[in-house]
Amino acid sequence: MDKDKALISVVIPVYNAEKYLPRCLEAILSQTYAFFEVIMVDDGSTDNSASICRSYSDKDDRFRYIHQDNTGPDIARKTGTKAAIGEYVTYVDADDYISENALEVMINNADETSADIICSQIVRFDEKKEWLGSIYNEGVRILKEKAEILDAFFVSETLIGTYYAKLIKRSVMEGYSFIKDGLIGEDITAALYMFDKANTISLIPDKTYYYYQNSDSISHAKYSNRHAVSLDNYIKLRDLYLNRDGVTPQRICGYFAAYQMAVATAMGRSGSYEKESGELLRKDLKDHWEFIKNDSKTALYMKLCIWLYMYMPKVFIGLFHVLYVFTGR
Repeated sequence: MDKDKALISVVIPVYNAEKYLPRCLEAILSQTYAFFEVIMVDDGSTDNSASICRSYSDKDDRFRYIHQDNTGPDIARKTGTKAAIGEYVTYVDADDYISENALEVMINNADETSADIICSQIVRFDEKKEWLGSIYNEGVRILKEKAEILDAFFVSETLIGTYYAKLIKRSVMEGYSFIKDGLIGEDITAALYMFDKANTISLIPDKTYYYYQNSDSISHAKYSNRHAVSLDNYIKLRDLYLNRDGVTPQRICGYFAAYQMAVATAMGRSGSYEKESGELLRKDLKDHWEFIKNDSKTALYMKLCIWLYMYMPKVFIGLFHVLYVFTGR
């Protein structure tokens, strides 16, 4: 591969992002690696996002604008991926941005390693501060065996379960169906798919992706049907990986239990016990409690929360609702 001729397709799902979108697009415009295209997929925005996208496509022909009716960020990514022509694709959310050398750093590593996926590091930030989100800083590491890939994802957690902070061969994503209506946990679902399909993954220590910690995100939302659908998805993913080589059932169950508990905390924000999802969650946690209890990476406070929810769900929800009223989280 000639890195000077390798086109990178940058796919950006856009929905009502006028406050942050210029920062995102300017960061891409300022890249030290110039051979890229940007596919901005407007997912039915009702603010000024569309005109911002058009202004960039008007001034730089590497920027392409696509409009679609609102179907959620994952279908916007699907639209962008189908429209992409680059050998590699990278995903950037409209409220985030990348370092000015992000594309150059990742494509250089792709040239050196021929990896299917290059995974860089994340810096999280909000209006007040920024902090390192990823924990890997040990130099370039090449992962080839499926067992070591699963270990890096579930055990050391040096592989991050996100779309972003990755340069991916477009062929890896061509068979992925993507998820409609913005399923919570869509990033994890996609990451597990791409990690499973990749023959080689390169893990690099460079911090290239700046993730905006939005207090209004779905992870801080009240309960909705999306949480019910997501609970089913977490259970299916857990069962799919439960007996894979390279990771114990204790770790698999502990890992997904933390995500399943997001359904309980969403009910806590709403201040009400949703019986159908609530009982499914209780039964599933009880069925896997022995594994969860013996997972060394699941924090004690999480185990206590899970135990309280299993046996006194309304008490857990009531306590969490009080916490939410006072902290807003």
